[in-house]
Amino acid sequence: MAFSLDNTHIAVTYHYVEDPRFDAGGIRPCSVAEFERQIRFLAERFQFASVPEVYEAAKRGSVEKLCAVTFDDGLQDQWENAIPILKHYGVLATFFIITGTFDGKMPSAHKIHMISSRISMHALVEKFNSFVLHAFPDFAQLYHIPLDRFLTNKRRHDDILPANFKEMVNNIAPRAVSDAFLSEMLKELDMKEDDECKKLFMNPEQIRTLPSMGFFVEHHTHNHYSLDREPIEVLREDFGVATHILKGILGKFPRVMAYPYGRAPIDHAIFAEYGITHGVTVENRSIIAGDDAFLIPRFDTNDIKIFLDSNG
Repeated sequence: MAFSLDNTHIAVTYHYVEDPRFDAGGIRPCSVAEFERQIRFLAERFQFASVPEVYEAAKRGSVEKLCAVTFDDGLQDQWENAIPILKHYGVLATFFIITGTFDGKMPSAHKIHMISSRISMHALVEKFNSFVLHAFPDFAQLYHIPLDRFLTNKRRHDDILPANFKEMVNNIAPRAVSDAFLSEMLKELDMKEDDECKKLFMNPEQIRTLPSMGFFVEHHTHNHYSLDREPIEVLREDFGVATHILKGILGKFPRVMAYPYGRAPIDHAIFAEYGITHGVTVENRSIIAGDDAFLIPRFDTNDIKIFLDSNG
């Protein structure tokens, strides 16, 4: 659903906020100037609040226009580029943190971003198909990335090759296959996962200071797996580790989770075990009364950009 001025209760999500760097693979960050344009626009029309506050306002039918600005992953460029703008406009924002990055473990999604900044997406797709053919020949057809048709309609802002590559590696191929390929590519490009993590993500000390700036810090899992693909035992271990780490940093338990790739666990009952009360997806529409507290939609930065470009 397209963004419009009729929206009353919304959440908006951002990832990279920097002038384009990861452009080889069709990955388009929100530039600093574009980010400020969007924040200025939102500040003129909405009051800023936490995700639960916006959800509860929609639930009770409040006419107050509220917006939850959210950031996934806890990226260093969010610290350097987004936070000064948020402070300038008085924005209450929420940062969803991947705790596995503290140990130098980079999620597959971000490995793709790093690798595709060094090699074209066409070459990367060809390398993946060749890798599967030789290393996992029994799965060569099942996990072949096509060049002429989309594997998914959920990656609305990607061209066909980055959309298909990311969908295959993150959500279709077994994790063992994807991890083996990405590790081989990092080695081929002489990229050290631990070093790249330190450059790309905020560290615990930075995250510890976010609440003192008036920001919310919440849960984006430990390993950034697709939660609808994992058995309950894996989810329990992941959520438990992430919850423990964030409690140690913040002094309190996180209550809101952003699902990696927008994919919620099949069984929402697991959230009660970890005190999670709300969850956000990547479904692009406003929040309305009757929405499930664990399936809260969020507009993407690109939705806001499309609206602003179309309406002057």
